[in-house]
Amino acid sequence: MRSSRAAPRSSPIPVTVLTGALGAGKTTILNSALKTGALVRTAVIVNEFGAVGIDHALIQAASEEVVLLPGGCLCCQVRADLAVALLRLERSASLGEMHAFERAVIETSGLAEPGPILQLFVESAALAGRYRVEAVVTVVDALLGMAALDSESPAYRQVLLADRLLISKSERVQPAALGALDAKLVRINPYAERVRAGMDGARAAWFGPAALQGGRRMPGGAYRATHDDAVGSFVIQWDQPQPLSAVGAWLHAIAENFGSRLLRVKGIIAVPGEPQAVAVHAVQHVVEVPQTLSLSAGSSRVVFITRGLEPEDVEPEWQTSLELMPSEVRSGGPVVG
Repeated sequence: MRSSRAAPRSSPIPVTVLTGALGAGKTTILNSALKTGALVRTAVIVNEFGAVGIDHALIQAASEEVVLLPGGCLCCQVRADLAVALLRLERSASLGEMHAFERAVIETSGLAEPGPILQLFVESAALAGRYRVEAVVTVVDALLGMAALDSESPAYRQVLLADRLLISKSERVQPAALGALDAKLVRINPYAERVRAGMDGARAAWFGPAALQGGRRMPGGAYRATHDDAVGSFVIQWDQPQPLSAVGAWLHAIAENFGSRLLRVKGIIAVPGEPQAVAVHAVQHVVEVPQTLSLSAGSSRVVFITRGLEPEDVEPEWQTSLELMPSEVRSGGPVVG
């Protein structure tokens, strides 16, 4: 690729790595930042665990410069694809094929760990002088964050390596629970800035450079990536619009029956009589309020990331077609680092 042999830029493009557990609210915060102008002249790279990109479709309405890296975690199968995507973006901008950008935001899969991604920027000669990681920003779900932060989880290492912690959904928990979460975050990473990410819109400063913290040391294993082989992904699709009440009842039943094994559900669906698509979300036992999108309704597709569930466990009565993810995606990929 020509871009890998071009002369390095005089000033590297700053990169923000946006991480967080499945369903923590990364896409919501990023979309808000793009739509409200908190992020401008920004290229976005979205990584999703499954082979069908829902986040890409959601963010596409807010920004033209969005690249989707599906089919695995950035810290595993598609790390090399990330370098290629960054180099192509820079080359396209330099040739005038797309708008020039001044920042790149990499939204990782909720299963990805930032350590191997940070190593890529250190080790890649092609990226050196062209990009620099300016901040690792981790979104923490105030509702479900405590349970996710055990010492062997990806969420734990996402917090451990963060420069800034955005605590989402804080308005939905009691002050005592929020205080306990805050105390746990301080124990894991006392160096990270902690911000309450409210519902009144994202801030540009959330994606900006992080203050350097003297004396910070990373424990052994902080940069490794491990995955639970029981975690898999599949997508359920149907062609005919279904009533929103029926879809809601289906999701609530799934959440009630399989909550702890339901790591993430995210879909774009068509509703009878509505020209615009509707986004649906669920995490474990929590089903979010549907959102109308500025996208035309087409066929419906709902992506599941689960622990030990199969498509037939959750298929709706109106379901007409299944598309399974490749086996290497369903296993979560090899251990790296």
